[in-house]
Amino acid sequence: MEHVWISSGSTTIEAMVNPIAAACVGDGITEPYVPDTVYFLDNPGLDDAIDTASELTQTILRQHGVDEPTIEVATVEHETEFDAIVGHYQTAIEAAQEDGADVAVDVTPGRKFMSVIAFNAGTTFDVDHIFYFYLKSSEYYSRIYPNIPKPAAELYDFTEVLA
Repeated sequence: MEHVWISSGSTTIEAMVNPIAAACVGDGITEPYVPDTVYFLDNPGLDDAIDTASELTQTILRQHGVDEPTIEVATVEHETEFDAIVGHYQTAIEAAQEDGADVAVDVTPGRKFMSVIAFNAGTTFDVDHIFYFYLKSSEYYSRIYPNIPKPAAELYDFTEVLA
């Protein structure tokens, strides 16, 4: 079964890749989640962050056995194009579900309204997982996942927390 990860973008590359890295090893969740396909949402304020996150994501997924990871990037012209942001999630979720994939939405990266839209899309369209990567201290904000001490971070799956 294919695994699909859908996320927004962020100026903070770590906010995009750390949840994926944690999911791949199953940190904080019942079993590892290794996506074959990842969807990011880009906007003009992110500069090169999406490109860097895409490259790191491909490396992470290859290290976890995905030979040819697929990274899809949708773009909005402005971060307040709410209909387009909703469309990013809805289109990706529905396409993945039609293909019988296990679908995860990551609410970690982006502004609060991006996370709210992502969470709502996850519940509205009944995804399999809604992930959030929690750092217990701002001391670790600029670190890549393997360099964060285990007790300082945890990946939550809100479909398990709210069950």
